[in-house]
Amino acid sequence: MKLSSIFACVLTAAVTSAALPTEDSTQKATKLATTKITWTGQVKHGEANVSITGTAEEIYNQIIVINPNYGNELGWNSHHSSVKRRELELIEKRATTSNDWTCAYGNDVIAESVGVGIRYLYSIANGDCSAPPGSPGAGGCTVSSCNSGAGIFLCNDSSNELHTACLVVADNAVEVLINCQSSTYAGGNSWTTNTHGQIFSLDRSWNVILNRC
Repeated sequence: MKLSSIFACVLTAAVTSAALPTEDSTQKATKLATTKITWTGQVKHGEANVSITGTAEEIYNQIIVINPNYGNELGWNSHHSSVKRRELELIEKRATTSNDWTCAYGNDVIAESVGVGIRYLYSIANGDCSAPPGSPGAGGCTVSSCNSGAGIFLCNDSSNELHTACLVVADNAVEVLINCQSSTYAGGNSWTTNTHGQIFSLDRSWNVILNRC
């Protein structure tokens, strides 16, 4: 099933106004997670919530096996959807993200691959994403997306299991994507855009990281 182009401007708008990380700003990030997110939400309107574990893409693909009409009933094409067409220039006005982000964490990944993961997170935005208990500096992390080595990690700094809307995870990943980019000339008319970084929630109890997976 073809995903809607709800985030067609992820790369074109972001590369024009990014705060570029300096060449030596990257911290060597340790392996963050070996587990994948567990998504909990409705697959069919009016039915009980179900829980599915996987990356956002794997979860979406499992959902549409159960309900091929999910996108129209509960996904971003539905009038029940909490996802509206997202315009990147409005990201700073969203209440779901903070200004507490840094480009000095993680290792370079291809921005386009992160964009793919973000689109899948928005495709399952009617449910919650989870992460296990952790502590500050030793967060309990889950992989919410891993595309071509580019990971979006949800990390929990609280002693309680984290459940937060997948929509919010996606919004925070976009915030890092916009603010932490660098482009490298790849010959001809081609450029490669990389990104990495970390953003904390408004209460600093959890964070989202773009890093290698």
